Amino acid sequence: MGKAAEHLSTAELENIAESLFTVKSRKGGELIGLCPVHDDKIPSFSYNPVKDVCHCFSCGFGGDIITLWSKVKGHGAGKEGFKAFCREYNITDSFYSSDVKKKEKSKETPPLDDAYHLLGELPESWVEKLQKTRGWNPAAMDWLGIRQQTHYQAKDTGEIKKLRKPERIAIPVFDDDGHVRNIRLYKPGAKKNKIISWGKAYGSSRLFPPSPRENGTVLLCEGESDTVCAISNGFNAITQTTKPKKWTKDHLKKFEDRDVVIAFDADQPGQMYAKEYAGFEIYKVAKTVKLLEWPDIMGKREDGLWPEDHGQDLTDFFQKHKKTAADLQRLMDDAKRFEPPEDEIDPQALEFFERGVNDRLSFKPRLLAEKIREKFTLLYCPDTGLLHKWNNEYWEEFHEDHLRAVALRMLGKESKQAWVQDAVFQVKSLSTIPHGRSLNDKLEWVCIKNGMLNIETLVLKPHDPKYYASYQLNVSFNPESNDRCERWIQFLKETVQTPAVIDQVQEFFGYCFLKKTPFAKCLLLLGDGSDGKSKFIKVLIEMIGAKNCAAVNFNEMEDQFLRSTLYQKAVNVCGEVGGKIIESTYFKAVSSGDRIHAAFKHKNTFEFEPYCKLIFSGNKMPRVKDTSDGLYRRLLPIQFKRQFMEGDPDTDPFLEEKLLSELSEIFLWSLAGLKRLLKNRQFTSCEETTNLMMDYKRLNNPVLCFAQDTCTLDEAGQASKKDLFKGYEKYCRENGYRAYSRENFFRELYAAFATLRTFRPRKNNPHRIPFVKGIRIVIGDLA
Repeated sequence: MGKAAEHLSTAELENIAESLFTVKSRKGGELIGLCPVHDDKIPSFSYNPVKDVCHCFSCGFGGDIITLWSKVKGHGAGKEGFKAFCREYNITDSFYSSDVKKKEKSKETPPLDDAYHLLGELPESWVEKLQKTRGWNPAAMDWLGIRQQTHYQAKDTGEIKKLRKPERIAIPVFDDDGHVRNIRLYKPGAKKNKIISWGKAYGSSRLFPPSPRENGTVLLCEGESDTVCAISNGFNAITQTTKPKKWTKDHLKKFEDRDVVIAFDADQPGQMYAKEYAGFEIYKVAKTVKLLEWPDIMGKREDGLWPEDHGQDLTDFFQKHKKTAADLQRLMDDAKRFEPPEDEIDPQALEFFERGVNDRLSFKPRLLAEKIREKFTLLYCPDTGLLHKWNNEYWEEFHEDHLRAVALRMLGKESKQAWVQDAVFQVKSLSTIPHGRSLNDKLEWVCIKNGMLNIETLVLKPHDPKYYASYQLNVSFNPESNDRCERWIQFLKETVQTPAVIDQVQEFFGYCFLKKTPFAKCLLLLGDGSDGKSKFIKVLIEMIGAKNCAAVNFNEMEDQFLRSTLYQKAVNVCGEVGGKIIESTYFKAVSSGDRIHAAFKHKNTFEFEPYCKLIFSGNKMPRVKDTSDGLYRRLLPIQFKRQFMEGDPDTDPFLEEKLLSELSEIFLWSLAGLKRLLKNRQFTSCEETTNLMMDYKRLNNPVLCFAQDTCTLDEAGQASKKDLFKGYEKYCRENGYRAYSRENFFRELYAAFATLRTFRPRKNNPHRIPFVKGIRIVIGDLA
């Protein structure tokens, strides 16, 4: 149990942990989620608030809540992070105080001798397969005591139980007295958790085998599998079950005055650990230390570097490349001797180092992070994982690769991937947007070229980071200007023509400036082509700014990465319109501003409320199955009535250029429309739009067509349900409609005309058959 658990409750520890990593699930009191230390895609990180222990099964990071908090907050390990944690959570007791007794060494976990003896012998088929695929010979497996995992220890009770279907190889880790201190459970070919310990309490670092043979060069391998392979080929091999940065004295003692060759995996993490940790530690006690250099066939890239992860290993050297023990011995003989690097730091990077233990210079990522933050004004949004840079007008998106490039240049020859990553991580953490704020959360303010404009009061203020604006409209605000958007108005009079519909266009343009969707309207541009729709859309996109607009088709909305392109966008222009589109779940959600989830590539999933206004363009209205009034209320159809055919003398080849020169004036015109929209709390009523929507309803609803064409609404009128449905079926046959069932017919009829009601008249109705009150059939055989 960590120090924090002595002062904080389990609930408090749990709350702190939830603020440090993304929790995906809970299991047995543990929080399971994405590791905050590396770019985790699959939940591999756990924290137990009762035991105050965290661990990542992917990258190996672990510790207590203070270790986790210090890492995430960028305070570093040790005293600095501990003190910062105590200040943050008002803990006065100091772990580093001289009056605090040293923590008693925890008792060693009991040996697993009994559990090991329950395990079964390796089946002959397994032995043959391991010999063929991994290069393990039977004699080596027998000498090392390798068995089949036929049992496991229950987490809740500790009881040893038998497995129904053994899948793993049991590799015992003995101590010098012959007791089993851990059993490493190996599953060849597994993509996740290839090798695990018997239980959490048994995961401390140990040597396997417990000691190297007394004579001959010691070959230090990476992992138990490679070690078994090396022993099978006659080498004096050994490994550690984990990769500690500091080796214990007991482990180092096994290498005193020995010749050691380190043969870690042919990838960057393996080579880095060999040079920076294993080699440095063993150098303290060994006679000689060499670092084996693998040949290029082991996966070296064209740039001369090894893979960033999952490189080839010693087993691949023998099994994949068919090399022999003599080949490996030559590599060991030719290996270069390891010498600890001198404290010769590139002068340009010296400011990022401090002297510590033994007066050695050590890199301080916080110093590099602060230097980078002096160069840029940055903003990090943890919800989306996106980084932004202040450009003196608004917060533009800024990829963290640019930070890495700056860090590499600042470190010069001292550049290391781990150092750069650590510094960039701290830069982002130190630049996190304040709690309770989000991008563009000042709903009434929009960023334009000459400042921040309040679209409700028309007050203009200088650009300021505090508004957290992430985009800028491509216009300026100058209310004193005498210029007017005359060509734009003329264009609308030529194409849209109807004054009330032009008012609706003006209101929708202003609606696009709102960072919310209170009216739940989308624009549907209709026309036969060559009628100005594309020019109309071009003007709106140029005014809003192309970077602030999306172009996601709704058949692509199932892709969470494409949905993320709607985040903080003002407009989404769809290149097609169809019944399935405007009936889709995402159409309704986006047009209404309902919360949806999305993800940027290589980032975690997040939720947001889209406020982008939807614009569709097509030749005709799409057919839909949903005939509810809710769907129709979302649509604002605009009919373009004038076609400019080839040779038309009214065609203006410079129209687009003229319209785009009036963007700022069109902006003022749009603000007037927004003001009217907000005042009236609805779009302007228009007979043309009403008729267009009625025609659209008729197109999609044969029940409505039947009622309007053959019936009349009359408070005193009545018709039997039998006659109404019979007349409806005949109407559908004669007009090419597919008739609804009786139940669906009356449901649609009542939905279309709310004044209708069912009743059973007594007069002239001996069988009390049901009638509909308020309607009369006036055309047809039943009139």
